[in-house]
Amino acid sequence: MMYDDPWKLKKVLNSSDVGSLSRLLLPKEMAEPLVAAVLGYDENQKEGMEVEIWDVDTQSMHSLVFKRWGSSRSYVFMANWIKDFVKRRSLKSGHEVGFHWDPYANRFDFSVLKAATEEDFSN
Repeated sequence: MMYDDPWKLKKVLNSSDVGSLSRLLLPKEMAEPLVAAVLGYDENQKEGMEVEIWDVDTQSMHSLVFKRWGSSRSYVFMANWIKDFVKRRSLKSGHEVGFHWDPYANRFDFSVLKAATEEDFSN
């Protein structure tokens, strides 16, 4: 690779990420160093932390809540995930999304990195 990929946090969405649970589940191994560390997040914060998210594809600002998911050792982005991302961007299981921290703007940038394929819909 000839360049440093800025999208450090990447996730291929699954049905629970785009369904009725209204949250994007992030594995602990990904969330702690790439999200919790830059936010200074304390896992004892029951309400979570509001985070600004800039959608670089549509040039629009959104807000999500980052918190530890109580039933697992994972973390989630929630609150407006379904309305502001899944529905607005027509995200489906199989889409790959990316986030990266922008230290100058003090926010996360978001992008749809890869669209879902027909094969993704059949699984």
